[in-house]
Amino acid sequence: MYLEQPPGFEKKGKENWVMKLFKSIYGMKQASRVWNQTFNKAVESWGFKWLPCEWCIYHRHTPTGTTIFVFDDIISASSSPSKTEVFRNELKSVWEISDLGLVKYALRIAITRDSPSHSIFLSQTTLIDRVVEQFGQKDAHPANTPMVQGLCLDRPDKASHQPNKSVPYQELVGSLMYIANATRPDIAFTVGCLASVMDCYTTEHWKAAVRVLRYLKGTRNLTLHLGGTQALNLTGFSNSDYANCINTSRSIGGYCFSLGGSTVSWSSRKQRTVADSSCYAEYIALSEASQEAIFLRMLLEGVKFPDKKPSHLYCDNDAAIKLAEDQVWHSKGKHIRVKYHYVRDQVLAKEIKVNRVRSKDNPANIFTKALGHPNFLCHRTHLGLVAPTVEENTTYHTSFPSFPIDAYHTIFVYDSHHDLDDDTSIFDSFDTLPSTVDTRVERTVEMTS
Repeated sequence: MYLEQPPGFEKKGKENWVMKLFKSIYGMKQASRVWNQTFNKAVESWGFKWLPCEWCIYHRHTPTGTTIFVFDDIISASSSPSKTEVFRNELKSVWEISDLGLVKYALRIAITRDSPSHSIFLSQTTLIDRVVEQFGQKDAHPANTPMVQGLCLDRPDKASHQPNKSVPYQELVGSLMYIANATRPDIAFTVGCLASVMDCYTTEHWKAAVRVLRYLKGTRNLTLHLGGTQALNLTGFSNSDYANCINTSRSIGGYCFSLGGSTVSWSSRKQRTVADSSCYAEYIALSEASQEAIFLRMLLEGVKFPDKKPSHLYCDNDAAIKLAEDQVWHSKGKHIRVKYHYVRDQVLAKEIKVNRVRSKDNPANIFTKALGHPNFLCHRTHLGLVAPTVEENTTYHTSFPSFPIDAYHTIFVYDSHHDLDDDTSIFDSFDTLPSTVDTRVERTVEMTS
């Protein structure tokens, strides 16, 4: 790699020469990769191992305790304060660090704790307020649901329709996507529908997006509850809405998983193939949910919290449950793609157990269709979205979300500059996010002609 000599630092007599880099420097595409390799080599020498299923999570288990941390700005969770102190000293022996203490605010996610109930609450009140003000909805009336029940948003013909570029539709949906993925599963279905027309939106789509914002305004204080006193058993719910998309006839599939009664994972998206029956659509949703279940089981096993019993996965379609348990109706299921039989293989391996749940009791319904207010409110509560019970601290800290286990939490950050990268483009109108690249990589160069 070569670069021009920085202004004011030209070498006399060689002003037209360029520099050849010996090491990566901040701002290069390779910098983050080089920093990852450097950091990985150091922590592995201290006995840490990264999880094969999630490379950004490192763990170290010894007879005296456990330490787990998330790569980037190093949010750690230890079994005792002494293990955190050991980890802190190891970091200090190699790099200069700042200890920010207990994590309180991470990537616009406020984190509060209720120690007596062993609970953590995640919220994005400050971010919601900023988005509401940015898009001119500060004085708008709140909505009681993200989408009107039964509303069908048609996708116009892209060849004959040109979206109005003066309407900040893409910016609004991008902000809503981050909120939906971080702490608000209740808007996941609506945001998924809006995101499918990013290149050909109409006035109706814009009005629907604004309604989501009005709903968030009225529920800005809702928090996602994690933790509690229940046993750490992984439980999932799966559902689909047959042929929901009026343009492609594809079904909408969704699932959610709870750990100890707390929702830790959710999804709502259009299925990749057209299903010829509601049974097929539910079976596809079961297969996608089973893949997430296996990932979460591997994650728990990696941090030494294994779920030794099969994880219960609930579905409200009897035919799909039968297909997952046995090859019944083989003549009617021969056309089902092989990859969707993954759930059957995991059932046979006793990793998953598929159970029946009544449709009205299935919280995954909220991820597949627009519900009326009573049903929506019921499922939202089941997801763990509750009113705050402890005071929220909205002081901004440069940090990342903590790993939700009942342990001592702390955060370390590197003394580096802050800047935007390609992954944070949806936050252009907000404050800059912390870069994950260490700026103190040695900048050794060689002059070359």
